[in-house]
Amino acid sequence: MNKKIFFAIAFAATMAGCTEDFKEWAEPQRVAQPDMVAFKDGNVAAVSDIQLNSLADDVDSVQVCQITAPTATNTAYTPNYKVIFEDFNVYDLDVQGRMAVADLQNYLTSNFGSNPNVKHAINAVVEMWIGDGAAQVKTATSGTFQITASPKAPIIEAAYYVTGSINGWDNTDKTYKLTNNGADPYENPVYTCRINAPEDGSNVEFKMTPESGLGGDWSGCLAADEEGKFSYNNVGGNFVITAVEGAKFYDLTFNMMEQTWSYKAVNFDAFIYEIGNSHGWSTSMPLYGSDGDGKYQGYYYLDGGFKFKPNENNWDGDWGQDPNAALGKLVQEGEQDCQAAAGFYQIDVDLAAMTWSITPVTSISIIGTVNGNWDTDTDLTYNVATGAWETTATLTAGAMKFRMNHDWAISWGGANGDATAYDNLTQNNGKDLDLTENGTYFVQLFISYEGNNKVVITKQ
Repeated sequence: MNKKIFFAIAFAATMAGCTEDFKEWAEPQRVAQPDMVAFKDGNVAAVSDIQLNSLADDVDSVQVCQITAPTATNTAYTPNYKVIFEDFNVYDLDVQGRMAVADLQNYLTSNFGSNPNVKHAINAVVEMWIGDGAAQVKTATSGTFQITASPKAPIIEAAYYVTGSINGWDNTDKTYKLTNNGADPYENPVYTCRINAPEDGSNVEFKMTPESGLGGDWSGCLAADEEGKFSYNNVGGNFVITAVEGAKFYDLTFNMMEQTWSYKAVNFDAFIYEIGNSHGWSTSMPLYGSDGDGKYQGYYYLDGGFKFKPNENNWDGDWGQDPNAALGKLVQEGEQDCQAAAGFYQIDVDLAAMTWSITPVTSISIIGTVNGNWDTDTDLTYNVATGAWETTATLTAGAMKFRMNHDWAISWGGANGDATAYDNLTQNNGKDLDLTENGTYFVQLFISYEGNNKVVITKQ
């Protein structure tokens, strides 16, 4: 929409001269009056739907408005322009209303994020400054107009899949899926996946298929570029993982914004198992190691002796307390049972350091606005028979989490930023859970290991 921009245009400039000699105030200096210059009105029109993604990489300026410059009776006086956005950020414009692409990109990403699919409305005004090379004055300010623009960024999909030598180059296979745990890809563009290392110790070659391209012609795939970099739209070669001796898995990490990738060999299995007196030495309880660094954790009831073992279904290579070392040191041969008084514990094992430790879980409680505020805990009681922390409580509709030992060091909320993920709780920055109705509830919280925690809430 065209808008009348320049108004009250009057140019008045004073050129002050000086000499090298100091002069008393009693001898005033005289400055000749400048020639009066007359200007005729100009106009500005906003440019809408600026999509920086549509610009070629070598384009360094983009038009944000169309300026019809005022005309002057003296051509020695030339105008220049500045655009001022609604939060008072000021940028230079050329006479055609173009600003630097880098300036607009930085403004958009700093204020709105990097999602190129979202258009943002920006209120702006244009200032006109006029000078003759020696001095400049602001002579006019436009009325407010609106620019709509979206930033430059790759189109990032919700998921990508490894397609390569480990799955027969099957472009329909979903076995190896890279995700960022459901977060906004433009707030968290880091995607990860763990893949099996080939048993024969060979290298792994693959491409990355976006979810929209499964079963397609490969044209939309990610491909390897220079070392540690990748390109979109299958521009490049295969990704290659050079075999690492002893690796059981490879952890892939892709930054979809920076277009970088890396891999890390994992020499430890994802799980080890606790077994002991509390379950009659017959049931293996999983401890999970998410990072492949030999560190494992689980939450279980213990009562007396227990050990750890690498396999769920046999005792091969089990670990116990080293009788010749300090408490908490593991050994594989000549070991003794680890010991714990009856109770519920956080159990930690570090196979790289060959250590174990247990932390008593003296309480798990509900905390949140469901109790009226975030300062009040509603305690649950551990039920050995059901394996759950339980309570019956009157709760108010609102937000809640579960926390350990009346402290925020460890708490559980919804995984993947999901406030309704009652069946998938995480202790890694979990989302406040939503309770939608007031009422009396029977609450059962099942805590064992990351990826296997849940709460069942039944209204009475």
